[in-house]
Amino acid sequence: AAPQMRSQSMEQSSAANAAAAEDAGSEGGGMLFRWVRSIFSRMYGVVSVALRRAFFWAMPASLPVVDVEGGEQARCLVYEALLSEVEELRRQPPPYVSRIGALKVPTLLCNDDGELEKPKGDGPWDFTASVCGGLSEEEREVCEKAAEELPDFQLKARQATQALANGERRLRDAKEAMEKMEKEASEEEEEAADALEAVAAAVKAAQEEVGGLREKESAALELVRATEKSKSKLDIAEAYDFPFQVCIRVDTSWPEQPPTTVRFQCVIHHALTDDEDCMPAPFYKELPKTDGRHTLRGVLEAVHNFLVDPLGAWSVAGVSAPKRYFESMRSYQKQNSERLSTIRKYGTRVRHPELFETPPRWRQEWFVPEFWNAVQQDTPEVWRALLTEHLTGEVFSFPIFTEEFCKIFVEEIFHFYESGLPARRPNSMNNYGIILNEIGLEPMIDELQRMLQPLGELLFPGPGCVWDGHHCFIVRYREGEDLGLDMHTDDADVTFNICLGLDFDGAGLQFCGLMGAANHRKKTHTYKHVKGTCVCHLGRKRHGADDISSGERLNMILWNHSSTYRSSNKYREPPYVKEEGPPDAVCVSYTHDRDYGLFKEYPTGKENLKGRGWCPPSEFQYEDFKPDCAKASRGG
Repeated sequence: AAPQMRSQSMEQSSAANAAAAEDAGSEGGGMLFRWVRSIFSRMYGVVSVALRRAFFWAMPASLPVVDVEGGEQARCLVYEALLSEVEELRRQPPPYVSRIGALKVPTLLCNDDGELEKPKGDGPWDFTASVCGGLSEEEREVCEKAAEELPDFQLKARQATQALANGERRLRDAKEAMEKMEKEASEEEEEAADALEAVAAAVKAAQEEVGGLREKESAALELVRATEKSKSKLDIAEAYDFPFQVCIRVDTSWPEQPPTTVRFQCVIHHALTDDEDCMPAPFYKELPKTDGRHTLRGVLEAVHNFLVDPLGAWSVAGVSAPKRYFESMRSYQKQNSERLSTIRKYGTRVRHPELFETPPRWRQEWFVPEFWNAVQQDTPEVWRALLTEHLTGEVFSFPIFTEEFCKIFVEEIFHFYESGLPARRPNSMNNYGIILNEIGLEPMIDELQRMLQPLGELLFPGPGCVWDGHHCFIVRYREGEDLGLDMHTDDADVTFNICLGLDFDGAGLQFCGLMGAANHRKKTHTYKHVKGTCVCHLGRKRHGADDISSGERLNMILWNHSSTYRSSNKYREPPYVKEEGPPDAVCVSYTHDRDYGLFKEYPTGKENLKGRGWCPPSEFQYEDFKPDCAKASRGG
């Protein structure tokens, strides 16, 4: 995965990505899904990750960011110079740059051995800003004019090609006539000689005509190519005319050396970024320098140019690119355009504009006083005082939103439902939810994640640290729609689950063990949702929602991702041990388990899943394990 959040942002960028997203709410968030996702998460049609990496050498994934703590950062020369650059950008930002962030340093890194460690010495430093790929007014006018003129130029090119073909035919006819006359003429026949001379003159004239027609055709085709390039630039600009959050990481080799990583920290569908939404090698090779030094302004300009015309920015001739590169670009542009179309259309009709402000601004009155105080004080003691610990070190809850905010937010969600605009569903397990990042709320969720980051670090060191991506969505349960949710784990490092209401009975949240633990499928706790309250847990904690018995429930789910943690051995090689015994019936999953039918009847419409489970893997199954189907005799 997101890790588009990529880390994955979890807003997948293709048909295959959508398939991955459908399984993202499932146990597939475990080892098997992670492996499959790493192969298929960025494929679309004929385009594959292998193609992109073959043509544009992929760079390593970037590491995420957190704020520098209270002035303890060493004031080395590089750091001081970076501070000056950031301040200069704040004073005079380029027209395509917004949301300029503070200079930050990661509190956790993943070394080459896959071990997590704190930074040592000075740096590295991370800088974030939003970069738009749109054209200037002057550039747009030129491209729009080119788009208007293109059909006329294409017609003239076709006419020139046809005229050339006619001229070449006349030349052939003249040559054939001359050859025939040469054979028939005799030296004594002066009249024949005169005729031959006339035919020769006709051949010469035809040759000159063809030469001129070839030049005209060449000029016409060149004009068409130039115009098509301008139109393509306009199409690309339309697809990426949006503020995309970018993280630039530099170390002590800056500014003589380029950034170690430039990475999009948002939802973006682009053919040339790698699986972690990082820039490919040509980007770094073509970065501009001023007096032999790189600048943050120059890097931001390069990101802008990448969004407008990547090949042009890298001085790569379009004719040298594989045909499938253009197919890839068009596919990803289409996905990005469709997403932005929904965001733009809904942006003109939102019910509560304060939720969509730029820059985003969470208001104090939206939060309960205890949570707001914890955010402001930001000490372990204050955060701990806010929490209720339901399972030691594993499941916590805390109050967060006021009744008024829940009302506002639910009104906005139902307003979007009523708009009739297309909405991608969060996953295959929830058929009526919507992805908040797809309707224009991504910047607001960015800020909410930033507010919750200290809590993640406090409760879950490693997976709760240095988040740099998220997948945020609404789930909805009511009679006649989704009633509950099958047992699963999340494709998240840490999950926040906030109840927004409405009035409901039932729908308890059942918790079992951690993925790979001996008690993975043993019941550990039942949590009862309370409006305005958030429950948080590790993504690999197996859980499921009981069926709602009456009313309607909406929850905001925030999946947090850390590319640093996901680069580590702890994530890539999670512990997995033999199950301690048969599972508790409440903890089995019809989507994933090989023995589900021994403990429960398959739900109506889910019978086809029998025999398709994978859990537990055969090497970790409990003693005397039996599958519910002969086809499910093996797991993993």
